[in-house]
Amino acid sequence: MDEILTKSTRAAFWFLAISLMVWAVWPEWRIYSAGVVLGVSASLVNAFLLRKRVAWIGTLSKDNPNPPRKVGLGLASRLAVVLLAAMLAHRYPDLFHLPSVLYSCFFMPVVSLFFAILRNRRTF
Repeated sequence: MDEILTKSTRAAFWFLAISLMVWAVWPEWRIYSAGVVLGVSASLVNAFLLRKRVAWIGTLSKDNPNPPRKVGLGLASRLAVVLLAAMLAHRYPDLFHLPSVLYSCFFMPVVSLFFAILRNRRTF
C-alpha cells in the first residue's frame, strides 16, 4: 500500500505543479486551476488520513483480536475535509470553481486505483 500511495502522491504533486503553472500562465483559467489545486490538496489530506486509519487498524488487529473502538480519523474526518474544500469554493466563487474542486477531490482514489491495477498486472 505504501508503494501505491507514494506513486499516487508523486503524481498528485506533479498535477499540482502543472495546475499552478496553468494558474500563472493563463489568467482566464485561474479560477479553474485554483479549484483543482484546492481539490487535489483535499484529496491528498484524505489519502493520508485513510492511510493512518488503515495502519492503525492493521497494528491493532495484529496485537488484539478484539480491538476497541477508536473515535476519530474515520469517515467523518475525510468527509469534513471535502466539506471544508467545498465550503471554501462556495464562499469564494470568484477564486475557486466549485465543480473543479469537487471533481478533483476524487484525484487520489482514481490515481491510486490506476497504480494498483498496474501493480496487479505486473505481479501476475
